[in-house]
Amino acid sequence: MHNPHCLDLFEISAIRSALQSYQAISRTFMPPPAEMNAPPDLDRLAQSVTYAFTVFQNAHWPLLGQTLPRLLTTAQTAVAAYPGADDQARRARSLLSQAYQVTASTLYKLDEFGLAWLAAERGFVLAEETGDSLLISEAARRVASGLMFMNHYDQALELVRADIDRLEPERGGGSPAYLSVYGMLFLRGAEVAGHAARPVVARDLLDEGHSVARQLGYDGNERFTAFGPTNVRLHQVGVRLALGEGAGAVSAARQVTSDGLNRLPKERRASYYLSVARGHGLAGHPDDAVSALLTAESLFPDEIRCRPIAIDLIDGLRRSSSGTRSEQLEQLAARAGLTNHD
Repeated sequence: MHNPHCLDLFEISAIRSALQSYQAISRTFMPPPAEMNAPPDLDRLAQSVTYAFTVFQNAHWPLLGQTLPRLLTTAQTAVAAYPGADDQARRARSLLSQAYQVTASTLYKLDEFGLAWLAAERGFVLAEETGDSLLISEAARRVASGLMFMNHYDQALELVRADIDRLEPERGGGSPAYLSVYGMLFLRGAEVAGHAARPVVARDLLDEGHSVARQLGYDGNERFTAFGPTNVRLHQVGVRLALGEGAGAVSAARQVTSDGLNRLPKERRASYYLSVARGHGLAGHPDDAVSALLTAESLFPDEIRCRPIAIDLIDGLRRSSSGTRSEQLEQLAARAGLTNHD
């Protein structure tokens, strides 16, 4: 990272150590439960998992970097402390799966794709052990993200479609949590199809996602999905960007209402403004791109100063811009940790 305010190498190293420890890989070498100190309290661990997801949705990356290593270690210890197949064991595995998942989501945002993939895959394996249908789907969605970032588009779409088919029979009487998790599969699939340059597939998946959002009927945040009609519109913007359609992304962004946007978590709102900035950049509107970046920074500074995709956009605009906002852009670049030599 360029900005020392953001996750530094030490925090990434601590996350890596937690993911690569023998506790994460095998429980064979853990001491028997009777020889351990008091096992982690699962209610308290559940609160820590909720806290991590909440910090993620508040787009506060430095705080999350401090939180995740301890959360992973505690959750790993809990799984070792509750072996077997009883309710406590399943709950411990569920909580560790969720800890891996929020870690994967964070690392994807920070372009740490190898570590993110490791966390996502671990979370998927544990979710399957629990038998929790929605947890399995959440984990599968994050594995699909990893496949997408590694350019394995066919495999990512295959996984998403398989999970859609698995959940589809329950749609008629689906709970809000079910509809939110199910709907997010279509949005993730559309994103993959956009990166794979398959606009027809992406549009069909977005249409299906919109249908599920209409069935849900509101902008919710069940199971930290932020799913609803507005998030579908945000993904329409993201798909246009993935297809390289800057003007199309800007046009799609106009369909997002301020009321809808304000109902979403900060992380989603920050992503929206960053997408608008990227769309303007692709469309050749540098001043509008800088305006969107400045708006995003004023509301969600960590999203603009910490995420590599934002820093790269700032640097690209700075190197090519001769617009009227060049001085503001230079100041923004400095706040993001970029120097004149970067």
